[in-house]
Amino acid sequence: MEVGYIKYFLKVFLPLLDRKKDRAAIRFMYRHTAFLSIRKGKTLFRPNSSTANGNIIIVADGLVNGYLAKGEAEQTNIWLGMKGSVHIPNGFKQTDGNFNLFAVEDTIVFLIDQTELEEGCSWYPVLDSLFNAYLLPTAMADLNNRNILFRLQNTENRISLFKRIYPGLFDLIPTDLLLSYLDIDLNLIPKQNLQINNVHSMGVLTKF
Repeated sequence: MEVGYIKYFLKVFLPLLDRKKDRAAIRFMYRHTAFLSIRKGKTLFRPNSSTANGNIIIVADGLVNGYLAKGEAEQTNIWLGMKGSVHIPNGFKQTDGNFNLFAVEDTIVFLIDQTELEEGCSWYPVLDSLFNAYLLPTAMADLNNRNILFRLQNTENRISLFKRIYPGLFDLIPTDLLLSYLDIDLNLIPKQNLQINNVHSMGVLTKF
């Protein structure tokens, strides 16, 4: 699988770094990147693990749901990661829960230790540009889109925005996951009528 990981790594970083001029920086990034596979239906970290903290997460391929977990029962979905998505799970308090990833599809993710990347930035200025021009803005865009989605009061507007920021996912992700991002109360919807293709015609949309 290492050859496969190399291909994923090059697909992500070669468009951002010069193969010849930045050869040393590319080698540094490769040595300090952890490549992880998550099978569909599985999580990346063990329950109650804080491993995600201090790492930059890049989705090289697949689809994941990022969530905060408190114990075994309480889960808050906060991030949908598609190919090319970046998440920097910093700033969570212990009381917020532990960040984890659930694979909606078979997924390849990169984990980059932020402390090690900062060290690399001091040696290779191009890595500082990589962080500030690509990794951070991509992560911030994901965060801002999610915050706007959660703040919208009208459900039809949330559905419209969801389809724009997550193209192709509306009919792909599990129903309960979709509804958690649309903030629709399952108790208001008869289970027999809960069909994603008919979500526009559900009476619940007029209640928000």
